[in-house]
Amino acid sequence: MAISVPGLAIRLPDGRVASYEEMREYGQTLQHFIVEQEAVLAQIEDTQRHNEIIDYLNLLAGGYNEQLCAYKAAEAQRQQEMLVILLRLGG
Repeated sequence: MAISVPGLAIRLPDGRVASYEEMREYGQTLQHFIVEQEAVLAQIEDTQRHNEIIDYLNLLAGGYNEQLCAYKAAEAQRQQEMLVILLRLGG
């Protein structure tokens, strides 16, 4: 019996411009996808295919983590800019 692992059906958001909701939704979808694939891994007997799936999941998680860091940096920058504006207006 051949078992295939489908790719994640949604695009990774660009953390520099993504909204909180976009990042959260992708993170939840990715988490669900990884759990599904971990269940499939138990059925795979071919070590090479097993490792390919693990590498793919690590690639997806790594890409998300990079964009999450970009999102957090951009969000911190936006908050800092807002603070400067508020200080100028109030000050």
